[in-house]
Amino acid sequence: MNTNVIECKLCNEKMIEFESNNPQPLLENFEDRVCRDCNDYVTASRILLRGLDREAHEGVCSIIASVIQMANSLKQSRLQAYEQLETWNIPIKERKE
Repeated sequence: MNTNVIECKLCNEKMIEFESNNPQPLLENFEDRVCRDCNDYVTASRILLRGLDREAHEGVCSIIASVIQMANSLKQSRLQAYEQLETWNIPIKERKE
């Protein structure tokens, strides 16, 4: 059993390699792997992409992958901001938005 720890190419979460999944068609590199959570997006994309011509298929894949990666970056920034607030002793639940 392969127990190497790798990172998901969409969300950068760490996972054990044997738990990883094939990211095609969202990512072109056959060496890339995605975590179980991101694999749900890959599977949904496969279903939605059926019947599209090659050019549309590539464009949609690029957009979907970019949205997932950007959303993950925003999530990581938000989590880092929460951690910073906690170091300043500002409770997150009482924070006004």
